[in-house]
Amino acid sequence: MKKLKWNKAEVEYLKENFSSNQDKSLSAHLHKSPNSIRIKASRLRLKKDSSAYRINLKLTPIEEQVIFGGLMGDLHCRLTHTSKNARVEGGHGSNQGEYLAYKVELLNRLKCVIRLSKEGACYYQSKSFSRLNNLYKSFYQNGKKIVNREVLDKINPFGLFVWYLDDGSYHSRDKSSRLHTNCFTYEEHLVMKEWFEQNFGISPAIHKFKDQEDKTIYYLSFPVSETRKLHDLFRDFEIPECMKYKLYYHHESHLPNSIPEAIVAYN
Repeated sequence: MKKLKWNKAEVEYLKENFSSNQDKSLSAHLHKSPNSIRIKASRLRLKKDSSAYRINLKLTPIEEQVIFGGLMGDLHCRLTHTSKNARVEGGHGSNQGEYLAYKVELLNRLKCVIRLSKEGACYYQSKSFSRLNNLYKSFYQNGKKIVNREVLDKINPFGLFVWYLDDGSYHSRDKSSRLHTNCFTYEEHLVMKEWFEQNFGISPAIHKFKDQEDKTIYYLSFPVSETRKLHDLFRDFEIPECMKYKLYYHHESHLPNSIPEAIVAYN
């Protein structure tokens, strides 16, 4: 039977241990129900470390690049009316589950939750963190993704690698590749083209097409020589097996995967 009354020693134990221990662990030690633990903690105005953790978290260089590159691709940053802090979320088809797990592992401190849709697609969503608010302000304007030189200059080769795996495609027939930057304006594509040329010596072309609503859509296209320059930037990175089809050198020679530690070079 669970003890209902709290004595002085139990209260002191709760004060000292509530912030850093799970309710089940506290329940087992104090012989009280988890609900009783939470009620008493609320009355004592005790909080878990997670609140301070989510306010004070500083992103590592790798976490920043996964998010910077991801926000140029399939990742989204959300700031809703029910939360004062932003979160990141994304998704992939079932055939890219390994890649999703790879990114979630790199973002493990953001405590992402993964769910599977009825159609087999995988989605992930982080907890909300105050540090993500600045990223939301940098990458969004009136709720819409934007790109400018300030945003692009945050991205290093590893961030570009994430961007390409998220939103890039390789066309083995003509050995070219694309970045499907469809949500950005022509002026923003000019900024991206200049950034590639100045930072990596890579010169993509800006192509366009009409969508079903007869709206002009733009994307970046990399001919053979520029594709090789782009993909060669990624040779030192660990590549999830399910994403190797996007890189020309895995079509040509099936080179072995590189060591994960190579990522550290861009810290």
